Amino acid sequence: MAAITATTADVDFDESWSTELNDAIKLDVVIADLFEDWTSRLPQGNTYPLPDSHNMTANAKAAGTDATPEAITEGEQTFAPSTHQIVARTIENFVEVQSKYDLRKDFTDKASYSLARAMDVAAAALLDDNTAQTVGILGSELSFSNWLGARKFIRDSAIKGKLVAVIPPGTYNGLLKQDQFTNSLYNGDTEGMAIREAQVGVILKTTVYESQLLTGTAPNAYGAVWGMGHYVKIIQKQPKVDTWYSPLAKSWVAAWDQIYGVFEVQEADEAAAVTTRARLGSVRLECYK
Repeated sequence: MAAITATTADVDFDESWSTELNDAIKLDVVIADLFEDWTSRLPQGNTYPLPDSHNMTANAKAAGTDATPEAITEGEQTFAPSTHQIVARTIENFVEVQSKYDLRKDFTDKASYSLARAMDVAAAALLDDNTAQTVGILGSELSFSNWLGARKFIRDSAIKGKLVAVIPPGTYNGLLKQDQFTNSLYNGDTEGMAIREAQVGVILKTTVYESQLLTGTAPNAYGAVWGMGHYVKIIQKQPKVDTWYSPLAKSWVAAWDQIYGVFEVQEADEAAAVTTRARLGSVRLECYK
């Protein structure tokens, strides 16, 4: 007698569709949101110039002697938003008709995340450039002395405004061991915004955020502390979908793209009559991923 197996009885089995898709993991997208938005400064064109304005020298004035006017040849920084990124997908009518899922809605959600993540990665790449002002040890948690050292760098240059920091999860875990760190278990936000969800606490009046997208190969990672305005972004085209229908292929082609630039603003040095700039408004954090 022939055996009835799962293979021979396959047609007798019911198939049950899952009620949801196995969505890919989404990391916290927070870094670019902490960059000051300079979009309105460049309503058209492809380059935004920022001229320097250095301090003057207070000279002694001798009686009966004319003062010599000071002449400073200033430079400028230029910011050119030239990053163009795109996400595209084809949706055939055949698939859309037979699928029980709202594929276009799901693709829009995935495209939005992909573009936002790409901007965050570009922003994170700027945070490890400050080799002159650095605290911590790669692969190690930050100590309270490291945070004090970062504060000293910032205050030595009298950086004004709100201070923020971005650190990886491993370094955040280390912060939980420090009594000086206030963990923000509730931050008052009820909208579920990513930037609020990633805010994890405050230390030395610096608001701390957590990100998995910081540069470095585990266990090494680079975070940063900075004064708002030291890092900026110019977004010339917000992510927007364009669609095209092919009647012969019977399919929709949907494409989402963005044009932007993320930048570090080097501060003009304080000393009188100099014409130099430096990365004074940020501190690189060498830490544990």
